[in-house]
Amino acid sequence: MPISVSTDPIRPTERAAYWTEAICRSFAHVETRPLGSAMVSGHFEFVEIGGAKLVRFDSSPQCYTRDAKLVSRAGSDEFMFDFQRRGRSSMVQAGNEGTIDPGYGVLYDARRPFEDRLFGPGQRVELLIATVPAASLLRSVPGAERFCARPVPLSGTMARSIAALFRETIALSDAPAQQSESDIVAYLSALLHLAAGAGHALSRPDLFSLIDSHLRANIAAIRPVPALAAEFGISERTFHRIFADRETTFERHVLCLRADLFRGLLRQASLANVPIARLAHQCGFADAAHATRTFKDRFGTTPRDFRANVAG
Repeated sequence: MPISVSTDPIRPTERAAYWTEAICRSFAHVETRPLGSAMVSGHFEFVEIGGAKLVRFDSSPQCYTRDAKLVSRAGSDEFMFDFQRRGRSSMVQAGNEGTIDPGYGVLYDARRPFEDRLFGPGQRVELLIATVPAASLLRSVPGAERFCARPVPLSGTMARSIAALFRETIALSDAPAQQSESDIVAYLSALLHLAAGAGHALSRPDLFSLIDSHLRANIAAIRPVPALAAEFGISERTFHRIFADRETTFERHVLCLRADLFRGLLRQASLANVPIARLAHQCGFADAAHATRTFKDRFGTTPRDFRANVAG
């Protein structure tokens, strides 16, 4: 299960100290200070996967500083990558400075001093953060330091799928079983390779996870194979081999995803009065008849009987 930390139950006068201690205990040692007049508040939850860590983070505007004294006193051997979700960041490290808007990310090196200012409209900033061992990332991306404090675009299908997969992993109770440290490093490396204009260099198993995450997020309107293959930077032949590795086909996998989502919707009491045909359409089925055939083939019962048994 994710580890969760929040300032909500903490008295206002104690929040700043509590927040700083929580950040230092869970990540790198930093100094923090609020920006503006908003009361200090924040929440983060994270999962540890080997030496990697995935974090969902939101806070009031704050400045996080790791100076040379802190680096010397409390060393850290990690790179961190922020996916900017809401608000803006201003990152300064090693002579580089970048302003990071939503739709961009930024790499920084916890082994060196940095300053990260989080601010923005609405007095909230939201990030997704991936932390990986420095040695692991440098093996995959020699000279990764050159990317530090520079905006990395995250608008492509590959980058959006990586962010979605990380969010899903944080929410899963069995996250370490679903992903490994090497997977997390591979995905971050792919983002940096793409930012440098190179190929992503992902393995077929890692690509499967990304494609699966993308399909789940777009289940109602999945694009044809040629378009998907191009978006993930692979040939159609490789695209089909990714599914053949798992002894299935793209078409069968999509049907299974749609049937599983359909079953999940039929279980929800709040949707008990929504027509089955409408739920089927929401899952991407062309019509209720196709949805019923697929559902019965997979689960041995019709959607109508399944919903009745759940309600009973």
